[in-house]
Amino acid sequence: MDINVISASGLKNVNFFMRMGVYVVVSLINGNTTDKQKTHVSNGHRNPRWNHMIHFSVQESTIRNTTLIFALHSKRVLGNRIIGEVSIPLTELLENVPGSETEEHIVEYQVRSIRGKARGTLTFSHKFKEKITPDNNNNSYPAANVYAMQQQGVPCYSHAPYPPTQGYNGYPGQPQYGTGWYPQPK
Repeated sequence: MDINVISASGLKNVNFFMRMGVYVVVSLINGNTTDKQKTHVSNGHRNPRWNHMIHFSVQESTIRNTTLIFALHSKRVLGNRIIGEVSIPLTELLENVPGSETEEHIVEYQVRSIRGKARGTLTFSHKFKEKITPDNNNNSYPAANVYAMQQQGVPCYSHAPYPPTQGYNGYPGQPQYGTGWYPQPK
């Protein structure tokens, strides 16, 4: 699977006295296995651009249990700070592509804080190297509770929640947005 982390726009400024230098940590999570890669730091402040290519190896048999997480961070002298994240089940990327999944598809997703507040949008493209068919037995997970649109502005999916998780540290189930890396807000 190829991902191009293109840009973000309208990000919430988490640095009060300085311009933000933003980078993205992209994680592919399947059960207890996590593969992480990160972009370079963009000094685009609230509208950073990366155009950074990332490749993940994905086995067809694990797709319905795999989640892609984009965590946006601001690089700071006194410690980096998370801006927000986007969490997407891979089945959603496969089920919501017009044409072929082997073609590049550009999408935008809402970046959310750990409390679920909007923090801007992330634009990226995705493409699978080989043709993959999602499970036709309705065993795939419903779409994430985030906003996405095709480059033309057509919504890609409905706003259905993830299935419940069994915990936020071990990822035995699909992570729900706002959990996964962080405890649920009270």
